[in-house]
Parts: sequence; C-alpha cells; structure tokens
Amino acid sequence: MNFKEAYLEDLEEIFFDADEFASEHVIDGKPLIAVLTDAALESAKTNSERKSALNPKEDAVNKSSIVLYIQEKDVERKFTANSMINLDGKKLFIYDVKHFDGVYKLTVGSYRM
Repeated sequence: MNFKEAYLEDLEEIFFDADEFASEHVIDGKPLIAVLTDAALESAKTNSERKSALNPKEDAVNKSSIVLYIQEKDVERKFTANSMINLDGKKLFIYDVKHFDGVYKLTVGSYRM
C-alpha cells in the first residue's frame, strides 16, 4: 500500500468515522456523515480572505461560522462560494469552498447584512 492509498483509507475509516471525528448531519435534505469544527480555530487570515470574497460594499461576515468537511462521493451537487446550503434544517451561507482528494471543506455561517 502506498501513502495515497493509506491516506484515502484513513479518511474513510478514521476521519469520517462516526465513532471517531464525524457525526451524522442532514445536508440539503440528505443524511450524510460529516465533520464539523468551529471556524474560530481557523486563522485570522482566513477570516479576512473570506470577507474579501464578498461584495466589498457589504459587511456580512458572521464571526460564528463553522467549517464542514464532506466526502465528495456523498454529495450530489457542486459547492460554490456565495451560495447557500441547508445544514440540519438551517439555511447557511457558504463563504469559502476548498476541494482536495475527494473532500470538500466548506466554511459556512449565517448571512447577515
């Protein structure tokens, strides 16, 4: 087994394991296993990058956003920044999307004007 195979196996069997890091959530009406973290753990640079991605005339960044990790194989749509997602019955704004090795990393939160 090479490193990439081991990494992908660890993603499935450890990171996205409901007994380890992940938990079940309803995303866009579909129950999925995902990992949620507090965006406060992200750096201040990330917050400024997220703010600069919005319309510069708007000041809508929510300081209590979260980071959501979802396996690409579990989703039926392409996620994009400045769109909406329904997470556990709450409509949230997607501030930032990163995609790497079959995983989406979404920074989401309430959209406030």
